[in-house]
Amino acid sequence: MPLLDYRTLLFLAAAAMPAWPQVRFEVASVRRSQPGMTVQDARHNFRGDRFDAQAMTVGDVLDMLGGYQLYRVMGGPDWMRTDRYDIEAKADHPLELADRQQAVMALLAERFHLKSHRETRKVPGIVLRAPRGQQESLKQVGSDETSSIHMDGGDVVFKAMPMSGVTNYLSQMLKAPVVDETKLKGAYDFKLAVSKVERQPQMSWGDGVREAAEAIGLRLEDRRIPLEITVVDRCERPAAN
Repeated sequence: MPLLDYRTLLFLAAAAMPAWPQVRFEVASVRRSQPGMTVQDARHNFRGDRFDAQAMTVGDVLDMLGGYQLYRVMGGPDWMRTDRYDIEAKADHPLELADRQQAVMALLAERFHLKSHRETRKVPGIVLRAPRGQQESLKQVGSDETSSIHMDGGDVVFKAMPMSGVTNYLSQMLKAPVVDETKLKGAYDFKLAVSKVERQPQMSWGDGVREAAEAIGLRLEDRRIPLEITVVDRCERPAAN
């Protein structure tokens, strides 16, 4: 067998190394959350060079990176959706949005041996379409206002909300992926008057939200839609820090 020169050896060694994203946290701590923590306790926060998460599962983190749209993460072991972790991570400089996503994916790859790939599948979903004609119920507001969602009695109030935020909320309530085809730009104030929906036997909260959305003119069409998803090929419980 011929001897290989050092350049060839370096090339082969580099090819054998895992393809981590370029942006990574400088230091990170991952530990199991206290027993009894639930989804109601889950929190996360990005502040400049820091990423902190409490009581989040690996699935929660992947959902967060995907904008919290349901059914955009598939595969992986069952514990990935039940085991909760506290994460503290710090980079050596403040991170932009795209860099944050790369750094978190690198952290999951290093600590959980996460391997995943992206693919497009046709799945049952819902398409959000714009109202026909002018709708006074949707009030466009300035982009400098803070987006929020809150309850007012039995109604859902959206403040300065772009359609991407609306589809994320509807996805959670309707338990299906929702795609925005409204072509509505900017942010809007409006209310979903769920309290005025006539309740029927076996009607869920999501059913009421859907009827309230359609009552103000938003159109929701059931359809099989092409959806880009993350497929988890491998994920392992992390070793101790």
